[in-house]
Parts: sequence; structure tokens; C-alpha cells
Amino acid sequence: MKKVYLCFLAAVLLTACSPSGTQLPAPTLRPVAAVTLTPYAGAPSTSTPSLTPANTPTPLPTATPTPRLHMIRRGEDLFGIALYYGISLQDLLTANPTVNPYALRIGDQLVVPAAQYTPTLDPRNPPSPTPVGLNLPQPDCYPTQDDGIWCFALLSNPQTFDVEGVSAVFRLYDRLSGQIFSQNAYPPLNRLAAGGVLPLAVFFPPPAPVQFDAGMELLTALPIPAESKRYREVEITQDEISLSEDGLLADARGSLRLSGEEDGDASVVVVAAVALDAQDRVVGVRRWESDQPLMRGQTLSFHLRVYTSSNPIVRVILLAEAVP
Repeated sequence: MKKVYLCFLAAVLLTACSPSGTQLPAPTLRPVAAVTLTPYAGAPSTSTPSLTPANTPTPLPTATPTPRLHMIRRGEDLFGIALYYGISLQDLLTANPTVNPYALRIGDQLVVPAAQYTPTLDPRNPPSPTPVGLNLPQPDCYPTQDDGIWCFALLSNPQTFDVEGVSAVFRLYDRLSGQIFSQNAYPPLNRLAAGGVLPLAVFFPPPAPVQFDAGMELLTALPIPAESKRYREVEITQDEISLSEDGLLADARGSLRLSGEEDGDASVVVVAAVALDAQDRVVGVRRWESDQPLMRGQTLSFHLRVYTSSNPIVRVILLAEAVP
């Protein structure tokens, strides 16, 4: 009898030590709507998404490269029109083969191609991944009355050799929206002499940013081999520059002649005028191209007018180029 009592007592103690089944209430299940899963037709992506910082500016969408029409107005020339639309002069001439660049008529319409320009370079001197180092200044930018912006820069060549095929991209960073506006720019001349300067000009059409920071980046610049015969040495033998009383425009006249010891004439002769204000900032650029060749031993007269985009013009730099 004693053994039976001890067994009963041990069973009671074990039951008291075991966890109670009523301490945790059973969870209440809530009914949910049935969801139908649609199978994905295709292999799942294995690429890892890249994270974009929150403060990264969002670039503007690229415009569709569709040709447009431009009506010629008083005082315009083909180079200025090409700058306005961010294209090269050669592209504008190619798109308008029947237009005489030396006899533009007010009211005529020009076909403006999409801004796709590739500099004409020496095939023996192919492009390199890294452009030749040039001195890039801070761009000078001026708003226009139609809410556009003109930007200029005067590049300099610190190298001991000449450079060709120069191009750069101008960028405006909108402080208010964070958007980036960009335009490619090409100089009026193709060659940048050692120790020389070359202007760049570009127009940002409206609506352009009101509060912005301007910057630029060199895209292409190729060294010209010393043995290259792609250019003729030309010099301005005399020049006469007259400024208007208000400094809004400058007239430049002069004569050109071939120099150097190489033989041959020049079939293409170009003069560029760079207008500077009192702080030596570029305020205007104009290009002139002769409609006749320049023969060795002869002179060729030129005349062009450059206008300011902002401050009064104080002085003008004249640059010339001749091509066989």
C-alpha cells in the first residue's frame, strides 16, 4: 500500500511541473481576400539594381533629331544661325545646297538639320581616347531677351604643337530644379595654333534656367603632325577695327596674304572675330569666309561685323585660317 501511495504522489508532482496548455491563447485567424497570382513569362532578372543618390541631377530628355525650318532675319549669317541651333556650319550648308552663303535674302527659309556633327580630321591622325590638354576657362554666359542664354569661352593651347578638331560641351546646372542643360560647341576655325586661342560659342534656346551654374568639358582635340600639309600659313597684313559709340557692335576690315615657305594656294580662307568687354570676357563671335581663293603672292580683303551679347565691346581679336 505504501508503494502505491508513493507512485501516486510522484505522478502528481510531474503533472504540476509540466507547462499548462491554457497559458497562451490560440491566435484568431482573420479571413483575407483570395489573391490570384499571374505567372511571369520569362526568366527572372539576375541583375543588381544600381542605387542613384537622392541629390543626383536628372538630365533633360534628349530632343528628337528632326529637321526644322529657320526664317532668315536682318543681320544674320549662316555661322550665327549654325551657332544658334548648335550645329556645324558645314552641316547647315549641306542641308541647304541651293543657298548662296554670300547672298542671303531676308525671309528665305533654311533647313536646320539635327545637331549631329563630326569634325573633319586628318585620316592619318585618328582620334585618341583622351583629347590633347587645353586650357579651359570658366564660360561667360548671358541671358537673352527671349529667355535663352548665350555662352562663350576662349580656349588656349599651352602645347608646343598645333591642335585641330576641337569640340567641347557646355553645361548649365539649374539651381532650382536640379536639371542639366547641355549643348555641344565647335569653334569657327578648325586649327588651334600652339600658344594660340580659339573661341567657342553656343546658344541655349528658351526656356533656359534663370539661376544656374555654368561649366564646360573638352570633348575632342587632336595634335596636328608636324609634316601635315592640311593648312596654309596665312597672316593678317593690316586691319582696321571701329567700334560703335555704344559698344554694341564692331566693324573689322583687313587684308590677308599667304606666308610660310610651302607652295600652293588656299581654296578656303576664314577669318574669326572675337569681341571682348572691359574685363576681357567674350561677348560675341563672328565668322567670315571668302567666296574666292587666295593665291600666293596676292592679298585678299575681308570685312565682318560682330555684335555684343551683353557688355559693350572694348576690343576685338582677329584670327585667320587657310586650307589648300
